[in-house]
Amino acid sequence: MKIAKIYGFDIKISLSTFLIVGLVGFYAANFYASIITGATIIDLIFVGLINGLVILGSILVHEIAHSVVAQKYGLKVSEIELYLFGGASKIEEEPKTPKSEILITIVGPLSSLILGGIFLLIVFGIPISLPAILAVTLLYSGISNIGLGLFNLLPAFPVDGGRILRAYLWSRRKDIISATKTASKIGSFFAYGLMAYGIIQIFLFGFLNGLWLIIIGSFLNNQTKQAYIQTVNELTLAKLNVKDMINMPRLEIPFNLTVEEALKHYFMIYKKDFFPVVRNGQIEGVLHIDDIKNIPIERRADFIVGYAMRSIKEFPSISDKDTGKEALRKLMRIQNKPNLVVVKDESDDYILGFIGEGELVSSLRFCRLNPEKC
Repeated sequence: MKIAKIYGFDIKISLSTFLIVGLVGFYAANFYASIITGATIIDLIFVGLINGLVILGSILVHEIAHSVVAQKYGLKVSEIELYLFGGASKIEEEPKTPKSEILITIVGPLSSLILGGIFLLIVFGIPISLPAILAVTLLYSGISNIGLGLFNLLPAFPVDGGRILRAYLWSRRKDIISATKTASKIGSFFAYGLMAYGIIQIFLFGFLNGLWLIIIGSFLNNQTKQAYIQTVNELTLAKLNVKDMINMPRLEIPFNLTVEEALKHYFMIYKKDFFPVVRNGQIEGVLHIDDIKNIPIERRADFIVGYAMRSIKEFPSISDKDTGKEALRKLMRIQNKPNLVVVKDESDDYILGFIGEGELVSSLRFCRLNPEKC
């Protein structure tokens, strides 16, 4: 769900986020009950709710810090998403230098540590007596934020500490792929360590704590592998020209054909998901099989393709001079099928063809088999 827009990027929250709010609230309430004797159920609910919302706000501040500095270094930030395991700033490309990666990364943990320090300073540094509920809430929030900041400084790629490690290795080796590979291996080591410790926790200290560590470790391991693959793919596509990846349309459906005829003579014969639609020799749109599914069977014999297609203006476009990396960035922003980018001739805006997920996958496969040519 989109809840706000800050500095030009959307703030989205997943329903799974409320689970982490509930978990933090549960532990905060236990913390309060261990310090304050005779706490009522109302007190515990209040403390749990406030601490859950505070940690959610702290995670948001952490991610905003990443995003704002990334924008200062010319990187596109599409959105911030809050979910079960915290938050993620969706920065659409890798930092351009090791220095920029360090600065973009370090501000996140620093913001958490500063917030934690402020909460603890209020508790211990202000010479006035605070109500018990407020004092314990600030104390727990301070400890939680410092814990969040320190955890993110672990050298476990792709968390912040792992990205700082990668930037350091990158600056030393002058090779971002080699640095990412090493940082990813260390990230996997930490992930398996968390899972192993979680198993020990289950047998010695309790099921819930151990299960949570296993889930976090599994998630971290998956993210580590995905981050490495994403880095390699982006850098590979950055070397490829769109002109060499383009899918030239050899089969086109006439604008005035009926949907039933299009199904019979194109989709059923050539087994493709989409076809360009032409009128007067110009591509005006794209007809996808999903568009046909939305048309009742009894209407397809009379329904004209030109009124079922999606206009070419609905798709993002790039120049034939662009790189595969730019095509990937535009494809990632498309919410509905077909995931296509229109390729136009830079000189006269003529449509040359399309690039979709299939073209990207084929290009990456070619480069893996023929690295000397990419």
